[in-house]
Amino acid sequence: MIASILYIYSLNRLAGIAVLVVSVLTWAAGQLVSIWQKKSEKAAAGIMSVAVSMFILSLLIFKYVPAYFSDAAGEDTFLTQILMPIGYSFYVFQAISYIVDVKRKTIVASNNMADVVLYLAWFPKFVSGPIERWEGFSSKIKELGKVKLLDKERWKRVLYYTLYGAFMKVAIADRLGIYVDKLFDGAQLLGSSWLFVGALFYTIQIYCDFAGYSYFAIGISKAFGIDLVTNFDMPYCSQNITEFWRRWHMSLSSWLRDYVYIPLGGNRKGPARKIINTMIVFLICGMWHGAGKNFIVWGLLHGVFSAIDSICRDKGFKTLRTGVLGNVITFLEASFAWIFFRASSLSSGVNYVKCMFTHFAGYISFAENMENMNLVMIELGVIIVSIILIGILDRVAYYSKSNIPEMIASAPQGRRYIAFYFLLMLLVIFGIYGPDISTRLIYMEF
Repeated sequence: MIASILYIYSLNRLAGIAVLVVSVLTWAAGQLVSIWQKKSEKAAAGIMSVAVSMFILSLLIFKYVPAYFSDAAGEDTFLTQILMPIGYSFYVFQAISYIVDVKRKTIVASNNMADVVLYLAWFPKFVSGPIERWEGFSSKIKELGKVKLLDKERWKRVLYYTLYGAFMKVAIADRLGIYVDKLFDGAQLLGSSWLFVGALFYTIQIYCDFAGYSYFAIGISKAFGIDLVTNFDMPYCSQNITEFWRRWHMSLSSWLRDYVYIPLGGNRKGPARKIINTMIVFLICGMWHGAGKNFIVWGLLHGVFSAIDSICRDKGFKTLRTGVLGNVITFLEASFAWIFFRASSLSSGVNYVKCMFTHFAGYISFAENMENMNLVMIELGVIIVSIILIGILDRVAYYSKSNIPEMIASAPQGRRYIAFYFLLMLLVIFGIYGPDISTRLIYMEF
């Protein structure tokens, strides 16, 4: 616990202080809710509501006040000093789930404050999740006494989760990121075909960046004997957008389902109310990710796609939402929505889409596009092979109902060694390194 707090403090002093304050308040709120439940359910509900509202308000202040009010406040004012602590969005959602679950009596409030702080601050998941639940995490804490240092099966998984995560992040996501930045920043100078490619590049980049981090976090956590929840399950193999959200950022999807969608009524109040609830969930999802209007549009697009899914299922139009056709449509929907997620603003996203559909053949040559991006053919070849490779690996894992790190760890020794050296060489040869390269995790911003 102390090491996690110090790690967070080293990343950002404000984050370290915020973690301590919110952790203590979370533990105290859980205790108060538990105590008052025995006396008055209304009082317990009131304490829960106050605590949850306070955490939501703090998140809104950190996320929205700097975005919308700091420019108008002038320099060197309090508003310009507000900076959201790293990982705070993930952190607050876990705090809320803990207090709500205590109120629902699905968990028992912990008397040990150190366990609650550890749950909220556990360093592998702090920066970008996954969003853990107290029930699963606390059970792992209780079993730590049984964890053996020299456990071959555990260390195999530590090795392959971290190695595969590093490969996805450093060898694929960071390489794509170099050109994604140029494509989105220079949309006016590029032809339509390359702007479509830019959307594809970012679709793969954000997946490899975030899933790579999640694999790495799971691997590091396994080194200490704690299993984190799975956060990605080959999302681009999904046959509809509903399945996509069961496979993409799974800990966030399940959180929004359990603490927003179901309390709103879920699908229990008719198809119209179901669609409204879905749109509310995705509006919150977009706002959680960022303060810009582009994030709201991204969230609402996914709400619309999910509503279309629901209508197609109700009307029996399964062809468009299943099989290969469904897979292609889902990938295109996700890729289109990612444009607004990546854009620096809503107007920038709209401009990118406009350029995609207006800068057709004859607008600018292939060679000029390559020159504008400082992209050479051999580098383009590496990127194409990387995208094909990650696509094949995901398909293999999808049909095996597993993931690549688990498949490697479970393979016979000879195959394991081949996979190890193959991944290691890819990481060493094709990884993007150097002081001038920004390798900041995309989801650290949220």
